[in-house]
Amino acid sequence: MIVLDFLFATIAILDFLGSLTILSYLVVTERSAPKFADSLEEIKQRVESGFKVSVIIPARNEEQMILNCLESMVGQTHKNLEIIVVDDMSTDNTHDFMTSYAANHNSVRSESAGEKPPGWVGKSWPCWRGYQESKGDYLLFVDADSTLAASSIETSLNYVVTKKIDMFSLSPRVEMHGMVARAVLPLISGAINLLYPMLKVNDKKSDRAYVFGTFVLVKRTVYEAIGGHEKVKNEIVEDAAIARAAKSAGYNLRIERGPQFVSTQWESDPRSIYNGLERVTSTSVRTYGMVSMLNAILLFFLILYPLFFVAIYASLHSISVVLLVGSIASILNIATFLALAEFEMNTISGKFGLSALLYPVGGILFISAIVSTSIKVSNQTGIKWKGQEYVQSLRDEYSHNPKS
Repeated sequence: MIVLDFLFATIAILDFLGSLTILSYLVVTERSAPKFADSLEEIKQRVESGFKVSVIIPARNEEQMILNCLESMVGQTHKNLEIIVVDDMSTDNTHDFMTSYAANHNSVRSESAGEKPPGWVGKSWPCWRGYQESKGDYLLFVDADSTLAASSIETSLNYVVTKKIDMFSLSPRVEMHGMVARAVLPLISGAINLLYPMLKVNDKKSDRAYVFGTFVLVKRTVYEAIGGHEKVKNEIVEDAAIARAAKSAGYNLRIERGPQFVSTQWESDPRSIYNGLERVTSTSVRTYGMVSMLNAILLFFLILYPLFFVAIYASLHSISVVLLVGSIASILNIATFLALAEFEMNTISGKFGLSALLYPVGGILFISAIVSTSIKVSNQTGIKWKGQEYVQSLRDEYSHNPKS
């Protein structure tokens, strides 16, 4: 019994040290991340250019969001632009609304992506179709649930031209609605910032690469040189894939924080959120196979084990010094994760609140998504995203299954 007590307490202590290390790393790296507002102050010159920007907006079942997005585009201070919104086989009124809106705005064109050809998954196909219809010197890919400040395109274009940046992306301010979204998103944000810290992504010597689908500005010549979305047509997380393609080809990739310039509405439906988790974790599973299950085990020990430890041993009539030390470590670990969730919540939404208390719920959903995705990929059953199912295999292939 003493041996077990010592083992359980040791795990609790290691958990706390691990969580504290993660929190410290995230605080240091995220506070040192470049902020677009600060970067603009460093630019002393203004590049007057006639560059045309093609804004490409893939949209699937976005009838609730697309109006705000389009309104923010037609209100841009940069006037030499075309806005191409591409319907990705929507089953709601998105297509009809797009067509009606385009009829009343000369700068907006409405296109239909049509059925995805074999081998294409996710939003790569509508992005590619938008590119095929575009004429711009620069391409700006924007999610349909995003809105831009009026100067976002003008200032970003000036910045990339001045700094000779080939692909540029801004992280948005995220608006969350619902308990599940508030429970999950801070953990997703933490995981992304842990794996893809901005300083590493912006470092040409590092192979880390990532962009935010809410705002991706890329030179047309660069997009064509790397093969565009056709190059990553079988990637369900195409944002990271196209960033890797650009950086591995030697192009200058840069991401910065831009909450004042870009905002987005995150999913509020619990089922959609869970499907999104499966989508995010599928890349890791696809790369590492069933070994990715170790991530679920690690998350269990970091997030849930301390709660079980405190709950179980607090109920004992007597407790040893060893278990007392383990309980203290677990309580400190819980406090650390609360701080981590609060920090990430503020980073992505600019708000503080009691939502950090929901992190165990987010942990359970995250762990469940890793397990379910691993099983689905192993069995080659469908991962659902935006009302469509995609069959993945561990052989690094995707096939489209149009179930909805």
